[in-house]
Amino acid sequence: MRDDIILSPITQTQHREDALDLAMRATDYATLEVGHAPDGAYIRDFFTAVPPGLGPDCLMHFGVMEGPAMVGMICIAEGYEFPDDWWIGLVLLDPAFRGQGVGHKVVSDIKTRARNRRINLLKLAVLAANPRALKFWHREGFTHHRDAPATPQSDGHDRIVLKYQL
Repeated sequence: MRDDIILSPITQTQHREDALDLAMRATDYATLEVGHAPDGAYIRDFFTAVPPGLGPDCLMHFGVMEGPAMVGMICIAEGYEFPDDWWIGLVLLDPAFRGQGVGHKVVSDIKTRARNRRINLLKLAVLAANPRALKFWHREGFTHHRDAPATPQSDGHDRIVLKYQL
């Protein structure tokens, strides 16, 4: 496991360019998710998209940092779907850092932070078209919560919602 990896809070104002650079390196996921390479709108959505019924204050953004370099980014919404839930909206890692224990360290850190905040449940949605991500989250102890099939109003992706009881 990489001991030099830390999570550091990030903001759109200060970290927009670093986040876009990272998303471009991880274009495989962005293309799977939105159908094209990431752009300014993708990064704006990362920093501003809020779950239904919540305001922007519920969002927490972290850079996955190796020294000064951003090698990943995370968005978590506190209070969705229930007040003591955290919804992990995105964990995006530079492909050069995948498969090296960085993801495990990141998830371990998220779990610790959630426990410290007395959060009860972590949830996230995995694209059904991303079996590698589904396997990763299962290895991290997340279990099936429900299926979220695509609807005419959605982005066309079937998703699998996973949960982790703290």
